[in-house]
Amino acid sequence: MSARANRLLPALIIAGFLIIAFAFSLRVPPFETPDEVNHFGFARNIAQGNGLPVQAATPTGPWEHEGSQPPLYYLITGALTHRIDQSDFPALARRNPHANIGNPLYPGNKNFMLFSGANHPLQGTNLALHVGRWFSILLGALSLWLTLLTARLVFGGRDPRALLALGVAAAIPQFAFIHASFSNDALITFMSTATLYWLARLVTTADAEEISWRAWLLLGVLLGAAALSKLQGLGLSVMAGLVILWLAWRQRQMRVIWRALPWVALPPLLIAGWWFARNWVLYGDITGTTLLLTLNGLRTETRDFADWWLEFRGLRYSFWGLFGWFNILLPQWYYTLMDVLMLVAMGGAAAALGTRLRRRNADQAAGTRVLVLLLAWALLVTVLLFAFTERAAASQGRLLFPAISAITILGVLGMAVWLRLLPRPAAAIFWTGLLGLLVGISAYTLTVLLPGAYRPVAAVDTLPLPAQPVDLRYAASTEIALVGAIAPTRVAAGQDVPVTLYFTAPLTPTQDDVLFVQLLDAQGDTIANVTTHPGWGRNPTSLWRAGAIYPDAYSLALTGALDNRSPLAARLYVGFVDPTAETIGPAAATNAAGEPAVPIIGTVVIEPSAPPTLAALGLPAHGAAFGNVITIAGAGPSAALAAASSVITPTLLYQAVGQPATAYTAFVHVLDAAGNQVAGMDQPPAGGRLPTDLWRAGDVIAAAFPITLPSRLAAGDYTVVTGFYESSSNGARRLPVTDAAGHKAGDGWVEVGQVRVK
Repeated sequence: MSARANRLLPALIIAGFLIIAFAFSLRVPPFETPDEVNHFGFARNIAQGNGLPVQAATPTGPWEHEGSQPPLYYLITGALTHRIDQSDFPALARRNPHANIGNPLYPGNKNFMLFSGANHPLQGTNLALHVGRWFSILLGALSLWLTLLTARLVFGGRDPRALLALGVAAAIPQFAFIHASFSNDALITFMSTATLYWLARLVTTADAEEISWRAWLLLGVLLGAAALSKLQGLGLSVMAGLVILWLAWRQRQMRVIWRALPWVALPPLLIAGWWFARNWVLYGDITGTTLLLTLNGLRTETRDFADWWLEFRGLRYSFWGLFGWFNILLPQWYYTLMDVLMLVAMGGAAAALGTRLRRRNADQAAGTRVLVLLLAWALLVTVLLFAFTERAAASQGRLLFPAISAITILGVLGMAVWLRLLPRPAAAIFWTGLLGLLVGISAYTLTVLLPGAYRPVAAVDTLPLPAQPVDLRYAASTEIALVGAIAPTRVAAGQDVPVTLYFTAPLTPTQDDVLFVQLLDAQGDTIANVTTHPGWGRNPTSLWRAGAIYPDAYSLALTGALDNRSPLAARLYVGFVDPTAETIGPAAATNAAGEPAVPIIGTVVIEPSAPPTLAALGLPAHGAAFGNVITIAGAGPSAALAAASSVITPTLLYQAVGQPATAYTAFVHVLDAAGNQVAGMDQPPAGGRLPTDLWRAGDVIAAAFPITLPSRLAAGDYTVVTGFYESSSNGARRLPVTDAAGHKAGDGWVEVGQVRVK
């Protein structure tokens, strides 16, 4: 590689990172990165001149659990933003009470903040937030530059693998996303990368005696700043101690330790010692983590391998790209591909390092020592992360970024081992494809994923043709009208129910009313529910434009108990709640005439996953047909022995062969020898679960008719018959028998069994 390219390409790569990260900083709405609102609250407290927060067992400020963090990042960003008016912070930081955190498969409420869909000009709190974000981006660029310098210590100044390590680190979408946020993760990543680079410089020194006191002093300053950045920084002190011991062992000179120790140990005490002393005085805990974990939630459950594997999956995903509050997912193939590449690279890195250690090539000795250092730091960061995860839910890929230089350098080293086995063009094609993929994923996230998660719902001029007109009005904070809806008439059990609603309001609501969309079964129990602000949380009512019509699409997941006795006619219930009302409950609804109305806007038939069968019910086949629309597929028992006052339960299996014209009631009667009814039961044939006017050809319905026999019923044989009549006719208009199938039949009835009374 030419000297000019060696200078120009790193600048272009880092410039590319700056562009992508800057785009993330503008595209991601305020406080829509993990814990950003709490990090900002900490810095804002300092910017207002209030000093460091003092934590309590119950959070007392917007910093919440982050108030226990080492304060260097917040002191810097507080100083950078102290002249910016941040009085609008409470209005901007209004949380979405239905926010979906940590569940990327849930379809809505990706916005942690209620007004993330609104346009936020760069002023006030939003400007202060972006100043902090841009400071984090600058730290990210410095971390990348230090990654390049460290890689050159491993590979050599002009080896293209050093540039590849820089390129991979710069192109990881999550790295750009996290560095475009107001978070101390950017500072600890920079401090860790800087300290690791300086340690790498030290281990490449031929003679430890040549290391000046200034070099040791710089190491001590870096360690102190790292400890004051985040608790992960304390791990760097372990690495520094190991390096000093190694240098002393290599030179067989104990005085190396005594020469280094004062310059390395004193600066951390001066820079960060006061912070740990403050923790001890305030909390009786030198690190403050006990209170932090108490506020953030301590783990109490015992986890097995499956739990660990699930958590490890989240760690991997959120290293390569998992956006929002861990709820905006990339395509699954991307994670699978990166997992495979990481495994391949790890194997190659182990092989390459093993080869270097065995051969002891003098030309590679310095680089090999740096590789061992990088591997040790990557392992230590991983161990610290898993140790912390044992106490708290902390499996987040960003916590591995302090080892970003180690991970990418080792990864490039390992992948290059395998690529050397392929024809020369293969390596160029692979690296071009990988970097293009990572950059493309960032572009896809910026242009598709993030707008789809936060962009508010666009209004429509009129109802589209598929929508059925609805005329319901809700007495919420301001009158809201439901003017149309699109919903399926039938779905199969196990499928979600898509529903699109169309709302308008003559005046912009003054409060953010909560919408609920439910499916209710025959007993009124909820079998599916979505409770949210409109637009899956993206379109709160106070952002509505008066008179505009807003489409609102949902996918209702069936969660209530379902069985296979018959299809279920679920009622679609749509309501609003005014959260500011004295008594929280559904807002009153009225129809077009202004009369009170129950806001049931339709019926969705849910078909069972496995319809009932003769074999499952233990019924013999029957075959009679009524009105050429309903057949009795099975009936039983065909004969029964009972006593007076006992209960018999004939069971029928109906099958629709056509579309019944109206709602019918089924009857099962017990007749004496003269044809007189002595007992019986009338009920909807599906027990109210599915009125017959909603039946379709092919529907199968099982129904049981518990009948109590009279106490003075004479002994003898009785006939059990069944039939149907129009529900509105009070039993007068029976459905005719069109095929008795060889069974005894009469006026609208057919025999289905016998009962002998003792």
